[in-house]
Amino acid sequence: MTQETIGEQIGKIVIVGHVDHGKSTLLGRILMDCGQIPEDRIAYVQKICQDKGVVFEPAFFLDALQEEQEQGISIDTTRVRFEFNDRRFVLIDAPGHIEFLKNMATGASEAELGILVLDCQEGIRAQTTRHLKILSVLGITNVVAVVNKLDKIGYDQEKFERLSEEIRAEIAQEKLNCVAVVPISALNGENIVSVSKNFPWYFGQALLPLIDSQHATLTVQAKSSAPFRMLLQDVYKFDDERYFAGRVVSGKITPGTQIFFSPSGKMAKVEAIVQFPNKRLPEAVSGDSIALILSDQIFVERGEIISFPNQIPETDNEIRAQIAWVSTHPFDPDNEYLVKIGTNESYCKITMPESNHLESEMFADLANLANGTFAHVVLKAKKPLAYDHSSQSGLVSNLVICSKYETVAFGSIEGKSQEASKAVAIDRNVTCETGYVERTEFEREKKHKGTVLWLTGLSGAGKSTLAKKLQRQFFEQGMQAVVLDGDNLRHGLCAGLGFSREDRAENIRRVAQAAKLFLDTGTIVIVAVISPYAKDRELAKQIIGAQDFNEVFVFCPMEVCEERDPKGLYAKAKDGKLPSFSGRDMPYQPPQEPALRLDSSKMTVEEEMKAITQLLAGRGFSFGETQTVVQQKATTKS
Repeated sequence: MTQETIGEQIGKIVIVGHVDHGKSTLLGRILMDCGQIPEDRIAYVQKICQDKGVVFEPAFFLDALQEEQEQGISIDTTRVRFEFNDRRFVLIDAPGHIEFLKNMATGASEAELGILVLDCQEGIRAQTTRHLKILSVLGITNVVAVVNKLDKIGYDQEKFERLSEEIRAEIAQEKLNCVAVVPISALNGENIVSVSKNFPWYFGQALLPLIDSQHATLTVQAKSSAPFRMLLQDVYKFDDERYFAGRVVSGKITPGTQIFFSPSGKMAKVEAIVQFPNKRLPEAVSGDSIALILSDQIFVERGEIISFPNQIPETDNEIRAQIAWVSTHPFDPDNEYLVKIGTNESYCKITMPESNHLESEMFADLANLANGTFAHVVLKAKKPLAYDHSSQSGLVSNLVICSKYETVAFGSIEGKSQEASKAVAIDRNVTCETGYVERTEFEREKKHKGTVLWLTGLSGAGKSTLAKKLQRQFFEQGMQAVVLDGDNLRHGLCAGLGFSREDRAENIRRVAQAAKLFLDTGTIVIVAVISPYAKDRELAKQIIGAQDFNEVFVFCPMEVCEERDPKGLYAKAKDGKLPSFSGRDMPYQPPQEPALRLDSSKMTVEEEMKAITQLLAGRGFSFGETQTVVQQKATTKS
């Protein structure tokens, strides 16, 4: 991005629709009416039309290929720039023919707003529905419908309103937002810049003022309310300074902000925001290409998503998505495909969900997945990827799938934020016994409260070391503490469980239930388990109780964990002898808002213990508190 466009929001709009419904004509007319076509260009096109014996129309400004002009269809995606009301736009004319679906998807992938063009005489066609589905798959949720060629039916209001109702229903069917339905004549330039006198019954805005106001609304939302997302393109080093370069996808950022890298889980503080060649900015917003200078020099690579610590994206290697297949080569179940999300990529296998519902004839199962069809799939990537869900429009929720030679599909990541795992159903005939010694009585006797310290982090981060030191400290202070260590539990209570998603969830459920039993005896419970999935930690929190659950993220960079490798697990994983290893083959989803974050690569164990002591003190936990205080708290609770 050049200096003169710093901070500027350029509207990207894609025009879609069935063949011959007038997309290119509309785009050409917009350029003419906005004064974007030089006089010599107009004369050139008029001469070509005269030589070929065809009637001149604005579409010829865009159909640059001779083949297109001869066939009357748009083959490639045409991008043009124009200005309206001192605002800059990029208009993308996408081909409507099914054979050129891949070209259309390429153009639409960067758009913020869709314009759907319909011929008022032909109405909704199969390709109209298909293009709406593509906009939905790409996460372009706002659509302006344009009913074209009203001049050919005498500006019939009744027919327009009937078609308007039909297209609104069709747009809603794809869960898109219909901003407006505008009647126009692209060939005559009516209702493009201003409302034509031939539409006395139309009281809405003309097309360009409408998309101008809509873009202004989307820009405000992107700057103010959207979570911050930046795609890391690369890291450069000049004059002993590291520059973390990339593009801001949504939200805004200022110097002094703490940032979080996904999927690595690293954090840093922004010292400065720089734009080429060496201009320092007070802030960066959606659309800006920038470089960050960090206060802490950390090691990260291309592919990370940068966010704020309390608004991090998901991290996983098993992703549900809705895709459109755009290759003439059918899906091959034996192939490994390359999935790209933002600037990150990984090889993956493509499967179908266990329950796969084919919504219409446009959807297919994998055996029949071919050009122009859609499918709900599960991508099983070889390494963890960071992403947002498509319900969070404007974020990093789109993906591209490639074979060795070409792009074969594009799509959006499905679903809402992961819900917590559900507890195991309890038989109705099992009764929960009561009347045992109450927790408050234990706490009075032990002269301290019970609590749970849930230490989560990668293997080798230092969870077990910290847990042992904490237990020793509590013991020497005359307090009762127990350690539930992940490896030890898998030798007994959790023996027989593997490392599949289901077994990992069951492992954490059992650990949480054991922690709850100890907690009810007034014990300080120190849990040291990787617990890689956020949904499983959330279930543990529900079982234990939010007031007693203290999530402590023991962070350590992967490269440091590999150097430590106290159990030799990273070496085995690297040699392929230990599949499903958290952080490498399987994801580790960092806590979004832990009670405490400890960086064991920079902190000593003593510093970590002090931080935990301060955490508990801040939550009303008093070490060595008197019997009277405990009795007072117990009386208050009762």
